[in-house]
Parts: sequence; structure tokens; C-alpha cells
Amino acid sequence: MRAFASFIISLGLHLSLFASAFIYFPRAANELDSESVLVPIELVTLAEDTNIRAARPDPEPEPEPDIVQPPEPVVAEPEPEPEAEPEPVPLPPEEEAEPEPEPEPEAEPEPAPPEPEPEPEPERTAPEPRQREEQGLDLDALSSLVDRSRQQSAQNQPADEGETRQGAGAGTAMTATMSDLFRSQTARCWREPSDAPDPESLRVSVEVQLERDGSLGAAPRLVDANRVLGSSNSYLRLAGERAVRAVIECAPYAMPAGQYQQWRRITVNFEPSNR
Repeated sequence: MRAFASFIISLGLHLSLFASAFIYFPRAANELDSESVLVPIELVTLAEDTNIRAARPDPEPEPEPDIVQPPEPVVAEPEPEPEAEPEPVPLPPEEEAEPEPEPEPEAEPEPAPPEPEPEPEPERTAPEPRQREEQGLDLDALSSLVDRSRQQSAQNQPADEGETRQGAGAGTAMTATMSDLFRSQTARCWREPSDAPDPESLRVSVEVQLERDGSLGAAPRLVDANRVLGSSNSYLRLAGERAVRAVIECAPYAMPAGQYQQWRRITVNFEPSNR
């Protein structure tokens, strides 16, 4: 009974479709001819159970974003050009002073010819000093030598020695100084160091104190003893020691008695040229 009702409903629907087709098709054909638009028609059979899926709704179109028009750039008005300053009125040119005449350059002196360079002297090799004969100044030994010279002077002094000395000294003092007279008497006892590489540097001075009879009043003393005896030059040290010994060994000395104040203290120089 239900199937028959469905058949009647389906038949009615088909008949209504056919009727509408007869009515619509002639007019639609005219429109199709004019517009050339085809409309698809789907025939659907009615039944109790249908397997037609519901049509999906068309998605709504997303709204187009509003396009923000960029603001028109503001054109800055050009600054007015500064007014041109008036050109300065040129001053009349000053009269140029006549240049002074330049002095004539002095003639340069001709350069002197270069002096010839001295030839270098060959280096002298210092020979090894001989073994020292004396080991240094012994004050005790010097004192004994001074005492011995005094004794010899007292023993050898004649009765009229004072007059003899005065006469001999007076004649000698006329041609030589007291220092030269004393040095001439020490020459026989002075032994200069031999084989020295630089004999000119061996000059030494000795200070002597004398009695009226020409004997030594005290031990002779080296002038600048620290420089001489403390020197690294062994020849200079030897020259100083030998000079002191020469003064002691040659005593007593024949000096003018009338001029005792001039030679009671005397300084004598010893150097290689004195011998």
C-alpha cells in the first residue's frame, strides 16, 4: 500500500514535470537561441529512503581588505633665495714701490783643502815587566837607611867642612837652582825602570827634608803617593820606589850652608831623562 502511494506520488511528479516542460521548452528554446545558455536538468526519483547528500553551501567570499591609499607627500615650499649682496666697489690699485736693488752676493771663499789624515801609529805591545827587585816601600828599612846616612855624614865631616860647603855651594848656586843642584847629586843613585813601554809617563816627585849638614831630616815622601803606588802600571810603582831609595842612598848632600832656608825642604823630580 505504501509502495503504491509512492508510485502515485512519483507518477504525479513526473507528469507535472512533463507538463511544465511542454510549457517552458518553447519559450526556453527561444531564449537559448538568443543567449546560448544551457541549463542542466537532473531527474530525481522519489523513494522512501534517499541517498542524496545535502549540497554543500557555497563558501562565502572573504571580504577584500581595504586598500589604504598612502598620503600624498607634502611638498615643502622652496625657501626664498637670499638677496645677492652688492659687489664691493674695487679700490684704485696702490702704486707699487720700486723694488730695492738686491745686494750682490759676496764671493764665497774657496774651501781650504782637507788636511791629510794622520797615519795611525802602530800599537806598541807592552812587554812583560821584569820581576820586581823591590817588593814595596818598607818604612822601617827607610828609617834605618836615614839613620845610617846621618852616621856616615857625622863621621866623614871634616872640621872645616862648614866653610868648604859654603864656598862650594855659593859657586854652584850661581849657575843652578837648589833643585837642580840636589837632583844632580841623586843622578848616580837613580835607576830608572828599563824596557818601559811609555817612559814619559814614569815621572815621579819626592819631597825631601834636609838638615844643615846635608843629611836627611826625615824619610823622603812621594808626592801623590796614592796615584803612584796604587797605579795598575807596575813600571810607575817601581819608579816611585826607586826614586825614594835614590834620595836615601845618595845622602848626605853638599848644599850651600848660607842658603839653608831655601833647601831645607825641597822637591825633586825623577824621570827617565834625568839620568
